[in-house]
This record gives sequence, C-alpha cells and structure tokens, in this order.
Amino acid sequence: MSKLKLLKSATSVGLVTTCSRVFGYVRDASLAWVLGAGFGMDAFTVAYRLANLFRRLVGEGAMSAAFVPVFVEYKTKNSAQELWDFTRKFFYTLALVTAAMVILEIVFAPVFVRIMAPGFIHIKNKFELCVLLTRMMAPYLALVSLAALLTGILNSFGKFIVPAFNPVYFNVSVILSALVAARFFPQPAVAVSLGVLLGGVLQVLMQIAAAKKVGMNFKIGFSFKHPMIRRVGFLLLPSIFGIGIVQINLLVDSLMASFLREGSVSQLYYADRVMELVLGIFTISLATVILPDMARSAAAKNMQELKKTLTFSLRVMAFVAIPATVGLFLMSSEIVKVLFERGRFTAIDTDRTAVALCYYALGLFFISAVRLIVQAFYSLQDTKTPVKVGAISLLLNIVLNWALMHPLKQGGIALATSIAAAVSVIQLLYIFQKRYGLLDWKKLNESFLKILISAGVMGLSCLTILRLIQFDSHTALSWKIGGLFGTIAAGALIYCVVAFILKAEDGIIFSRLWPKMGKSGRNPEV
Repeated sequence: MSKLKLLKSATSVGLVTTCSRVFGYVRDASLAWVLGAGFGMDAFTVAYRLANLFRRLVGEGAMSAAFVPVFVEYKTKNSAQELWDFTRKFFYTLALVTAAMVILEIVFAPVFVRIMAPGFIHIKNKFELCVLLTRMMAPYLALVSLAALLTGILNSFGKFIVPAFNPVYFNVSVILSALVAARFFPQPAVAVSLGVLLGGVLQVLMQIAAAKKVGMNFKIGFSFKHPMIRRVGFLLLPSIFGIGIVQINLLVDSLMASFLREGSVSQLYYADRVMELVLGIFTISLATVILPDMARSAAAKNMQELKKTLTFSLRVMAFVAIPATVGLFLMSSEIVKVLFERGRFTAIDTDRTAVALCYYALGLFFISAVRLIVQAFYSLQDTKTPVKVGAISLLLNIVLNWALMHPLKQGGIALATSIAAAVSVIQLLYIFQKRYGLLDWKKLNESFLKILISAGVMGLSCLTILRLIQFDSHTALSWKIGGLFGTIAAGALIYCVVAFILKAEDGIIFSRLWPKMGKSGRNPEV
C-alpha cells in the first residue's frame, strides 16, 4: 500500500472515528449530568475500567496485533477453504474461552474490586455497588473479543469503515441508557451498565454481515489443536500486555486514586476521556491501518519498507499529537468547563479534572508513539519485546504514582502515566533500531522541529485569544462554547499556516488527500 493510500485509509477511518468520538463526548457529558463526579460515578468508573480495559486491550490492539499478521500470512499460503476453516474455528474457540473468563469474573468480582479500588472497602455501600456493576458488565469481555476478531478479519481485507463504526453503536447505547433508562432505576449507574452490555451486542451483530461478504462462514466448530489457532493464542496473551500497557497504567491510576479524596477516580476518568477525544481521532485509526501494511512487509521480508512505514507514521502522528498536546495543556480548564460543567459536575470538579488533563496531555505524543512502535514489533510476530518493556513501564508507573500522588493529588497520578509512556517509547525505539537498523532520523528531526515551532506559535496565539474571552461562572454557555471552539479553530488555522510557511512536509502530505490539490505533480517523498 502506498503511503498516500495508507494515509487516505487512516483519514477515512479517522473521519468515522471522529463521529464516534463526538458520540463519546455526548456519552461522557450524559454521565457527568446523571452521575456527576461522586459516589455513583466513582463506583461505575472502577467497574467500567475493567470492561473498558478489555475493549482497549483486545478491541483496539491485541486481537488485531496477534491475529492479523497470522491471518495475512496464512491467506497467502493456503486455499480459501483452509483459511475460513481456521477462522470460524478460532471464532468459536475464542467464544468458549471468553465465556469461561466471564464466569470467573462474575464469581471473583469482589476480589477484582478489592484489587482495583481497595480504598472503597470501608466506604458504606460503595464497594457493594462496584461489585454489582462489575458483574453486570462481565459479559462485555466476550462480546468485545468477538467484535475485535471480526474487525481483524475485515481489516485484513482492507475493510476499515464498518469496524470503525463499532464505537458509535456502543456510545449511542450508553447515551440512551443514561438519559432514558436511568430514570427508572434508583441507582442510575445500574442502567448505564446495561447500556454497556447492549453496546457490546451491537458491535458483534453489525459486523457479521460484512464478514460474510468477504467469505467468512459461521458454521459451528471448535479446535484447540489447530496450529494457527495455537499460534494466535501464543501471540495474543503477551500482545494484551504489550500493546495495552497504557490502559493497564490507567487501571493502576484508578487504584491509586481510590485512596485520595472522593471524586478523584472520576476526575481522572473525565480527563482521560478528553485525551481519548484526541487520541482516537487519528492515532488509533493510523495504528489500525498500518498493521496490515507492515504485516505484508514483514511477510515479504522487506524490512526497509517496514521501517519507512513506521517513520512515516510517526511523522504524521506527530503533526497531529504535538499541537494537540499544546492545546490541551493551555486550555484544559476551558475545555473541561465547556464539556462537562453542568448538572452534578461542579466548578471544583472542573478545576481538579483540568489539573489531571494537563499532566495527561504531556504524555499524548508518547502514548500515541507507543501504539505505533508496538505495531511494528507485532507485524514481525514479536510479542515478547513489548511485554518486557511494558513490565518496566508498569513498575515505573506504580513507583511514580506513589511518589507523586501525595504532593500533586490526581495530577501526580496523571503525570506518572505520561512519564512511563515516554520511557516506553525510548526503550522500544532503542531495541527496534538495534535489531533492525536505524529509522530515518534526518526526516524525523526535521519534521519534529518544524512541528514544534508551529505548535509554539499556535500556543501563544491561543493564549492571547483566551485573554479576551470570559469563562467565569456567570458567562453564558453559548458564549463559552463559541469562544472555546473559535479559539481552537483559530489555533488550528495558525498552526497550519506556520507549518506551510516552514514547508513542513507532513502538512503537505495531508493536503494531498484533497483531489483538487493533488492533481498536479507526484506524491511527496515519504
């Protein structure tokens, strides 16, 4: 796949993902309205962290990382009948294994909650509510795993759009449960948990028809002996840990925050959700698209092409992530105020969430880079290296959490996650280049310098504009919304203009996506 075509695919997925993130914001705003940032939301957040952890680990990473390289290789060497025989047996074997895991989660829910939120144990009814919600959302583990497998199949055939709509179905389900069903439950968090389950069912059902079109059949069959099933299984477990270290770190964040003042768990959750608005729009889409491309390069033993794809991906990711980091850091309070401050979500919650968002934002580039670099290892079917690096990152995050949570509260917990992600990037790049050769650092450094200058000018401009806008409690919401998004739009325009003046090649690559701008001349060298 050419780099321009790869970027077009990532952008198409990104547009759908943008729609999903809009619904995701509406979902979180609904939760803020109904649950606020207190008792019920704290309990739901911890219970949902476990369900969401599996979605992030399996749905947005590990399943594709383990399955796609094996599937692509098997497809090139075997007949269609052999391919689909392996695939359908893996589908039902996965269903059986995850069903057993669901049962274990239901039985041992109190143990999981004690591990995830030990600070809840002595708070009246909070521990019990969290256990109930954990059990209710347990089946989501199986549903999201099957949805992720179907996504991997479709992505291997270059079908990215249908799977990209999965989060939309999920978000709409949770929104309706929060705004409609919650009225009929004494504890609204119970209704929201039912919405999570319904969202998982929709994610599976909506992909079945698309999978059938590419050749998948769903005749029941199981196998624990099939060599390819064993191979995927062998790759899957370490993949879950390696690619999901950031999400595991977020789970650790919740655990630590349970010892802080009430609302700290929720405030970290909302800050993370704002991060995901940015992270999910392009980085996850790019990581999804480059895996099949790098897997093909790895299968062909073309390491030079694989490294070019990784270098290209890091550059275009930086073009989005670095200015987003500056914007989130400088406008954190205004962003949280506009997005969430209403209903039970108070001004104090805004201030504390904004602090966490500032520190999470510092790690945005590194969190994005980890996703891309780990995909390179998985395209080579190397799952051990990300696990080793992830283990170090996890230990570092725990130590930093303990050291920083006391002086900086929830902000220290967020900062620990950002530092751990930065250390992971350094380790992964060092190991990758030691084994497979250097990336094109001349292009990377040129891109980063121009992006940093452009983002700096943008940041100064945004600060100037913000001084002219009032965001106090007496200002009308419509004025706040207009002021915030006007500032973001102005900042984005200034960033692009400066990048154009500096001839930042990454911006030129983006412009080539538009047919009228791409008619003349050849693609820029990437």
